[in-house]
Amino acid sequence: MLQRGFLWAGRAAANGGHCHVNWSRVCRPIELGGLGVRDLKRDGLALRLRWLWFSRTDPERAWQGLDLQFSPTERALFWASTFTILGNGLSALLWEDRWIGGRSVRELMPNLYGCIPKRRRTTRTVADGLNGNSWARDIQGNLGLHEIGQYLQLWQIMQRTELSTAPDKLIWRWTASGSYSAQSCYTATFHGATACHSWKLIWKCWAPPRVKFFHWLANQDRCWTAERLARHGLQHHPRCLLCDQQPETVRHLMLECPLTRQAWHETLAWLRIPAPIPSQEPS
Repeated sequence: MLQRGFLWAGRAAANGGHCHVNWSRVCRPIELGGLGVRDLKRDGLALRLRWLWFSRTDPERAWQGLDLQFSPTERALFWASTFTILGNGLSALLWEDRWIGGRSVRELMPNLYGCIPKRRRTTRTVADGLNGNSWARDIQGNLGLHEIGQYLQLWQIMQRTELSTAPDKLIWRWTASGSYSAQSCYTATFHGATACHSWKLIWKCWAPPRVKFFHWLANQDRCWTAERLARHGLQHHPRCLLCDQQPETVRHLMLECPLTRQAWHETLAWLRIPAPIPSQEPS
């Protein structure tokens, strides 16, 4: 990969020994502990969802009617990112879309949903299902107690459902406008990732870029200290080369080494910040 090779080795390719941090972590936004490099796989996923969005919201597209193929991952992300405000029920899919107060039959009645043939799941609209209660004829197979209970629950929902003359509206939950954007979709693929609370200290300071990058590597514990060299079975000095007192770790170099503690003391005094000097006790 050109991006990875340029970042770690300054050339077209870099092997594992040159790569200090896993590429998936590098591609995270800086708020999540990464470098903010664009992940091309996630970019491609976001752009493919654009086809799904327009296939549902713009019937005038020239390619409408083509048999577009989407992976389970793409459909799952689209399903998790959208819900439907019910209008005339002509485009809202009864079995698939989130039209029941922002939730779907799949979520509310999973056992009953399993009794619906796959072809019906993607073709039956709410308006069509309400016409003569034709939705009930989609259910196939033997029904157990759970399925019967969920059937009665859906029956009550369908009886209370009233359609209007306004068209159904598909809402994209990741933008304020409710419309799809590739950037919001790309960002949504990182939902659930652990936030990095120190990112502002690293990237919003006035330090030179190379210092920020070193700070980021140290925060990831990916500097080639003696401790890390030992883990990889590489030649290393047994103690810190600065103080010759303790094993060389990232924490020791950044906080605990006597020379580092002196640097902290002088820096805080110069800034007139009454902060305690980092101690050797774990924080």
